[in-house]
Amino acid sequence: MQRILSWLKLAPARGEAARDRAVMAFVHDLTGFRARDVAIYRLAFSHISRVRQPQLRAGQHAMHCNERLEFLGDAILGSVIAEYLFQKFATRDEGFLTEMRSKIVNRASLNDISLRLGLDRMLDYDRHGNWSNRSIFGNTLEAFIGALYLDQGYKRARTFIVRRILTSHINLDILADTDHNYKSRLMELAQKRKLTPVSYEVVSERAAGPFREYTVACRVGSEILGYGTDIKKKLAEQKASEAALAKLAQPDPAAV
Repeated sequence: MQRILSWLKLAPARGEAARDRAVMAFVHDLTGFRARDVAIYRLAFSHISRVRQPQLRAGQHAMHCNERLEFLGDAILGSVIAEYLFQKFATRDEGFLTEMRSKIVNRASLNDISLRLGLDRMLDYDRHGNWSNRSIFGNTLEAFIGALYLDQGYKRARTFIVRRILTSHINLDILADTDHNYKSRLMELAQKRKLTPVSYEVVSERAAGPFREYTVACRVGSEILGYGTDIKKKLAEQKASEAALAKLAQPDPAAV
């Protein structure tokens, strides 16, 4: 019995050791660098949906989830991308560079890249809370970059971003010719067809874990042409604009 009790006490520690080995192997395979501080990567892979516990006082959750690392990684990622674009597009103006950076770091793009890199396999999150439909994987990519920066320094973080994100998963030349600003495109089309004004209205909002989820209606003239839902109002407006553009692209039955 004593042996069983001893084993039970060691089981969590053994589980943590196995988790640490898996994290270190993943970091090495993904970056080519050996992790010095495995704890910082464990934190990068800890989503807030798994650490919201009643015994933690307000503000303590931030110390147990990846949101602070996400904040840091977002800044590092933005800095590296800005420098890279500045060098690659040496003759383009500030507006073009800003728009290109926005296209790269938008939630859909970062989510897709994160999944391609396999970060979803390492993320510890509540799989019963519909989180996979949100931007948590893109956020995890930013948190991972924050952890990599703290563990390996700016130079190696930059190397990872350039090699594994910018040159492996993004075609900048194609992206330069792609317009993802659906609100601007809708406004231009509405003005061209004399369908203005274009307006947006939050038609519903609900609790979604620790966030609020907004549904926005896009009205063109007097008619609602699209809806969009997201945890950020601006992204919901973009989605509603995209739906409205798709509706306007359909042939008018009255004209047939």
